[in-house]
Parts: sequence; C-alpha cells; structure tokens
Amino acid sequence: MNELIMKTQHNIKEIMKHPEIYNRVRTLLKDKVRVDRQSLSSTANFYDDYGMARWELNLLLINVEDHFNIQLKHGLEDDLHTINQLVAVIHKEKQKETEAAA
Repeated sequence: MNELIMKTQHNIKEIMKHPEIYNRVRTLLKDKVRVDRQSLSSTANFYDDYGMARWELNLLLINVEDHFNIQLKHGLEDDLHTINQLVAVIHKEKQKETEAAA
C-alpha cells in the first residue's frame, strides 16, 4: 500500500472524536475538580452553574493539558465558559497535533 495512504489512514484513526473528549473532560471534572458527574451538562457555565473559582478552572486546564498531552494558550480561562467550548478547544489542538505529524 502507498506510504502516504497508510500514513493518512493512521492519522484519521488518531483524531479524537468529540464524544470521547467530552467523556474524558467529564471524568477530569469529577476526579480533579470534584464536580458531581451526574450534574454535568455540556452547556452549563463553569462559574455560574458549577460555582467554580478561577483557580479551579485553571486546575482543570492544567489537568486537561496533562491528560491530552496538549498545550493550551495562556488566558484561555477568560474565554471558556462551558464544557462544549473546552471540548472544541481540545479537539482543535488534537487536530493540529495530528496534522503536524502527517
């Protein structure tokens, strides 16, 4: 098989899907920030609905970087309000990583 085709097929397998990222973020919220997993909603606000302090969101972002092996931009906590937004950022970073490896 052509090497380029094989590499492309491998990279497609490596790109994480939104549901997988979402479930991992929910687990991090439950385990690292102690948010009740049953109350987690993809559209709930980190500050208003979960009562998270800025330092707790920063702690979550540090855990996200470690867990997903990505580097998030500084000041991201100012722009992030929901799990869906965080999942989108992680997905974008993982896509960039996969494309860079191609």
